[in-house]
Amino acid sequence: MESFDKTVAQHNALINARFSFVPLQMRLFLGLLSRIRPDDTDFKEHFVPLNELVFDRRGGSAYEQVDDMCKKLASFTLYIEDLEEGTRRRRRKPSFTYIPLMSEARYTAEQGGVLASFNPKIMPYLLQLRESGNFTTADLKEVLKLKSPHALRIYWLLKEYADFGRRTMTVEQLRFVLDVQEGEYPRFSNFKARILDKAQNELAETDMPFTFELEREGKVVERIKFLFQLALSATKETLPTAEAEWGAALAQIGLNARSIARIGQQLAEGDYDLGYVDFVLDRIQKQHQLGKVKRMAGAIYKALVEKYLLEEYQELLKARETKKKPKAVAAKPVEEVAYRIAEVREMYDNPGPYAKLLERAPTFEEHLQQIYFNQGFAYEQRDGEEWLVK
Repeated sequence: MESFDKTVAQHNALINARFSFVPLQMRLFLGLLSRIRPDDTDFKEHFVPLNELVFDRRGGSAYEQVDDMCKKLASFTLYIEDLEEGTRRRRRKPSFTYIPLMSEARYTAEQGGVLASFNPKIMPYLLQLRESGNFTTADLKEVLKLKSPHALRIYWLLKEYADFGRRTMTVEQLRFVLDVQEGEYPRFSNFKARILDKAQNELAETDMPFTFELEREGKVVERIKFLFQLALSATKETLPTAEAEWGAALAQIGLNARSIARIGQQLAEGDYDLGYVDFVLDRIQKQHQLGKVKRMAGAIYKALVEKYLLEEYQELLKARETKKKPKAVAAKPVEEVAYRIAEVREMYDNPGPYAKLLERAPTFEEHLQQIYFNQGFAYEQRDGEEWLVK
């Protein structure tokens, strides 16, 4: 492997595709993934030495296992979302297809390893990902700590939501993504012990340690809420507090990353403010408690995107302003909001998975104008550092 100190990436559709590895296949996948360069425009054939694939090479069985693994990869397929042609974005109405993972894989005894390359049909899911903006990155040294294929898949599923600090999936959704066959682990206690608990133990040694809560309907476990506190803390250090809070709130309710990204775009374009988000959350949650709304996440998304409660929200603001009476006292100073330019630049140059979903300005200067100066921020020098102050 060329270097442990590098970043690897996958399109989010690949992270959520349906497939399952055996350990040898997982190691070959990681070996090839680590050899992809950001500027690659097509897949190359790469050599992965045996010591990256087999840790115990005593006897001849290891070589036979690798050769057999190469043979089986010829029929290995992913069940994955089709992407929009040209943009490589995920479709509004998802459609799925089967795609072979590998173009070729062959064991060569002379070189002592495997020569392999990915199938060109999965190029949109692994190459030139910045064009799509819908991808997740991870440190190679972290994923290499994982030994079981299910732990690796769960790591990526959580990494996609690292900015939100939590991800909720139904048991059926998780079984689907992990390609756990019908009849395998029929009792949830077995599924929990063999997959969830094992993944939790392995991820505890990575940058994505997690806990989880089981949500039941009656006596049946229906959903698993993954919580990764360290990731949520990191988000609050790199994003404005308000953004971290509303994004996490919507994710907790059940909105997916694409839906949250669209709401974020509307906020950035000034269609409404965060007060409207709070207003919608409060209104729909109360309707849900009264039994008037069944699918709370869908109702909240509809109210935000279609803005059908916006006029009522604006009328409420006007009514509150009318009730205010002037007081003959000194005005209370407005609380200052300030960000270091260096930190803002770091967020622009290294966007997290959530920020990558949003369309952003092509230059940092235009980014400052759109996001900060248009909202009333101004430059200010403090102790030799540049700040944005409002």
